[in-house]
Formats: sequence, C-alpha cells, structure tokens
Amino acid sequence: MVLKAVKMRIYPNSAQQNQLWQTFGCVRFVWNQMLNMQIERRKNNPEAKFVNAFGM
Repeated sequence: MVLKAVKMRIYPNSAQQNQLWQTFGCVRFVWNQMLNMQIERRKNNPEAKFVNAFGM
C-alpha cells in the first residue's frame, strides 16, 4: 500500500481569519463542556462507560 500526502497552505483574508477564530473558539468551548460532563459523570457513577470522542 502506498500512502501519499499533499502539503498545502491557505492564506485567508481578514474576514475569513475572524470566521476561523470564531469557529475554533466555539469548537473548543463545546469540547471543554463535553469533557467536563464526562468527568462529572465518572465522579457520580464510576461504573459508567467511557464515551469516546465520536460519542461526544
């Protein structure tokens, strides 16, 4: 099997940069909320199954 990769670089304008920063900020907020929910769930019920990243 042969794996190939392409390296690319994007140059967003200022409006696109703002949109990217806002999107990444929202994603980070949601991830942290789900992680905190997982930690609290495990504290309250140690037998609870672990929920992976795709499950969150």
